[in-house]
Amino acid sequence: MPKITVFHGDITQQRVDVIVNAANRALRGGGGVDGAIHRAGGPAILQDCMDRYPRGLSVGDAGWTTAGRLPAKWVVHTVGPNYLAGQIDQQLLESCYRRSLEVADEIGAQTVAFPLVSAGIYGWPIGDAVDVAFESIWAARTAVASVTLVAFDHEIYERMRAKQGEVTPLRILDGVEQLHERGYEQLRLLPYMSPSGMHWRVEIAEAATTDDSAGYVVYRNENMVLRYSTGSGPEFAGAIVDRSTTPDDVADLILASMPWVQEHVPDRAYADWYARLMQLIRAQDAVPIAFADYYDTRQGWEVGWGSGVFIEAPPPLPR
Repeated sequence: MPKITVFHGDITQQRVDVIVNAANRALRGGGGVDGAIHRAGGPAILQDCMDRYPRGLSVGDAGWTTAGRLPAKWVVHTVGPNYLAGQIDQQLLESCYRRSLEVADEIGAQTVAFPLVSAGIYGWPIGDAVDVAFESIWAARTAVASVTLVAFDHEIYERMRAKQGEVTPLRILDGVEQLHERGYEQLRLLPYMSPSGMHWRVEIAEAATTDDSAGYVVYRNENMVLRYSTGSGPEFAGAIVDRSTTPDDVADLILASMPWVQEHVPDRAYADWYARLMQLIRAQDAVPIAFADYYDTRQGWEVGWGSGVFIEAPPPLPR
């Protein structure tokens, strides 16, 4: 699946192979993104639209033209459904992304920038439009390597980052399990909720740099701890971690950020406990919490905030 990047700014400035235009059926320019692309690209785009598609395009379809003065090589025009006019079939919106990527494949594009189709003057509900954009791109069978989703509006940008980061915590947990399988069994983590309860956080450290003799975790060197918060969205260890990122990829990111971690130093009790924890995580489709303000930590770790599903606390650190 393509690697997705979320960008806050002007889509007409994207230096990619293809800029996708959210067009109307006539392909004769209009307002919003459509008007901005035609203004920035110049009259060559409109002329190519008239020459190549004299009858326009159907809703959900896509076609390509020159990019004119834009920094891209081509513009792919796709006709989004007008939600306010009663075109509420989600499959039409999904088709816009699928067909745009198919057209990008036809012309040999590797990098594509999309707006959030139909979310402007066509009134598609923003949350649903964001979900459809990501799910459609992730599901597409395409040779396109990289997709940038561009939001001019800051609120839409934040919603996109939140959607992209939905699976980031689970990918991080998968990455730690992968490292255990590679022989880095002393790699441990501490997951918890922020005091506000708004964000899940996790700290990853090597057992040798950690002390729990006082009944709680203390790090001997704070600079040797790798941290993540859901407030960072999909950004982890200097990279984007989302559905297109494999556990092996995450394991490599952790090692690159923590090059001091020792291989083949056994901690079989912890690795076995962690494997059982991951079974619960996958069954619950939820992240673990070692501590928070609302429950007695003597029950162990809870899998899913407020789920009532617990696993005993991890084995003590080796002395």
